Amino acid sequence: MDDAAYGRLERLLTAHGPSSREREAADLWAELAGEFATVERDRMGSAIATVGPADAPAVLLLGHIDQIGLIVTHIEDTGVLRVRGLGGWDPRVLVGQPVRVRTQAGDLPGVLGSVPIHLQKGDERTSGTEMKQLWIDIGATDGDHARSLVRIGDDAIVGHGPTRLAGSRLTSRALDDRLGAWVALEALRIAAAGSPQVRVAATGCVLEETLGDGARLVTDHVRPEVAIVIDVTHAADVPMVDKGDTGPQALGSGPVLTRGLGLDEGLFESLAAVAAQEGIAHGVEAMPGGGSTHTDVDNALDAVRHLRAALIGLPLRHMHSPAEVCDLADVEGAARLLGAWCLGATPESLA
Repeated sequence: MDDAAYGRLERLLTAHGPSSREREAADLWAELAGEFATVERDRMGSAIATVGPADAPAVLLLGHIDQIGLIVTHIEDTGVLRVRGLGGWDPRVLVGQPVRVRTQAGDLPGVLGSVPIHLQKGDERTSGTEMKQLWIDIGATDGDHARSLVRIGDDAIVGHGPTRLAGSRLTSRALDDRLGAWVALEALRIAAAGSPQVRVAATGCVLEETLGDGARLVTDHVRPEVAIVIDVTHAADVPMVDKGDTGPQALGSGPVLTRGLGLDEGLFESLAAVAAQEGIAHGVEAMPGGGSTHTDVDNALDAVRHLRAALIGLPLRHMHSPAEVCDLADVEGAARLLGAWCLGATPESLA
């Protein structure tokens, strides 16, 4: 990944954007897309960028821009903030993590606290942490001090921004799914540099981690023939992960093409063919029936029933934690794959 592309990803990962409060991150995505595409916003705040013939059939590249976060529900008289999740957290990973609370006056630093293990009694030490047992400490001296700084309903993001690890590995909060939003953006950039025969739309959409309404509204607006959702998937190259549950995908093995559920087999085959043609390493993941993909595939299909849908996963370690880990080669490979696929698509192939 070149420096300019990484710089765009770093900016997206640094932006504030917990689910339902994504404006800053969505504005940045729209600004970046506006350098080369026509951009519009819908009434929920999702950014939609388009290149190619306006009257041609459309493909929608869909990554979500929101991240999991916290919302302040109560301010104790001691000055600490009680919180609940915006999206799904494992509370065990939150104790001691740095946070930034978004207030009317700007961001306040804080730290997530809980009762120290030394003071826990009986099975409290082994029963696991619950969200209701956590609080944010902003250093306030008492409740009045805290209430002068923070309001009920203010939100917070958890963890640190992007940090390069060994090789092409990266750790950061919000890799789920700023990576997918970045891939949609960069694939659209590749398509814009060519001469696509179809209308290519991309989005950094809101609300995936909570309501799902963002993808439904975007898909209903674009009315694509094909939607390709880019989200993260579990990397299985860590201890105690059952590959029978996750599949064998590992960091550095490339983007993962998904089969199963309501996903279109023809799209899978065409994406795999382009990956082979372009020399892009990729994996294959099975999505069993009887449930949900837990991605915006479900929301897109709910909006447009005739839609042909595909899902591309980006292997991720420590999902839904304050310090997720990816391999930048996988992320860049996904953008190259989708850019090449879009340039090869024809109105007939989308039908």
